[in-house]
Amino acid sequence: MKTKIKENIRVMKAYSVPQVFDGVKLNQNESPLDIPKDIKKEIFRRLDELQWNRYPEDFPDSLLQRIAAYTNFPVKGIMAANGSNELIQTVIYACCDTGDQILTVTPTFSVYAAAASVMNIETLTVPLNADFSFDVPALIKKIGESKKLKAVILASPNNPTGTVLGIEEIEAIAKKTTALLVIDEAYFEFYGESALSLIETYGNIVVLRTFSKALRSAGIRLGYLMAREELVTELKKAKLPFSLGIFQQVAGEVFLENRRLLLENIATTLREREQLFNRMQTIPFIRPVPSKANFILFRSMSIPADKLYRGLRQLGILVRAYDGPGLENMLRVTIGTPAENAMFLGALRALIGPAARGAY
Repeated sequence: MKTKIKENIRVMKAYSVPQVFDGVKLNQNESPLDIPKDIKKEIFRRLDELQWNRYPEDFPDSLLQRIAAYTNFPVKGIMAANGSNELIQTVIYACCDTGDQILTVTPTFSVYAAAASVMNIETLTVPLNADFSFDVPALIKKIGESKKLKAVILASPNNPTGTVLGIEEIEAIAKKTTALLVIDEAYFEFYGESALSLIETYGNIVVLRTFSKALRSAGIRLGYLMAREELVTELKKAKLPFSLGIFQQVAGEVFLENRRLLLENIATTLREREQLFNRMQTIPFIRPVPSKANFILFRSMSIPADKLYRGLRQLGILVRAYDGPGLENMLRVTIGTPAENAMFLGALRALIGPAARGAY
């Protein structure tokens, strides 16, 4: 049967990650802790008082004011949306035409290239260094070579590597491009350094953040963008109208009113991340990558990654396996609760032990 679907869509690989798992789920960089019931009840109470038959505010001032207070950034320079994925799409829609180019690194979050590909926008890439650090000179060189570059999109901390760009490195890139420089800070709360301080100096910088990770609300689908007011004014025109429903708006307000409670587990996550990294280093044939996010990427030097993934899954542990360029025989594990991390380590040691003895 003939199809009207564009060829570039038909050849794309759909984004798919297991969502339901009856075990320890450590594959999507989610918080291991749910939202407390008292906070959920307050969200439901406020929703009950609203009219559901009316469209929501497209740019909800109450939510934006709370984001501004949380980030210490001017409210007129903030835009909220249906997850940071919509914001990635919005930025690309706003600045790129078919035939233009965006630039990112590899490996990184696959949605950047996927969103561009839908619009027949080419994605240029610069490989990370062997230690997964950013090759800033190569990025600057690639920027200078492109005549059609409209956006540079870089995640810091980067997913799936957990490696980061220093503020001086971001500034060095900003000085060399007139394209939008988008810094995806989805894991900011686990790192603490931000490109926000550069926005006043460099008007082309856009910072993305999300409620999905440190604020424990991946299921809500709520993200926000920060840039100069005049740039946000233009970006708003490319966002789909009414994409942020009343549930997301109210939930975001209540979360930020209770942010101290929601964020109090960050210290535990950071402590667990360092302990998990140190313990993984003691396991033969396992090579973890130092991370500034809430996950650790690691290479299996003995068992193929797909086999190790299946073995862990059979033992009740779900992680993420990779097979693309630069990620050969690599997996990524989310930092869970202390008990979940201990279970992961036990399962990993159980599988690696026979391999270390040549019996796998």
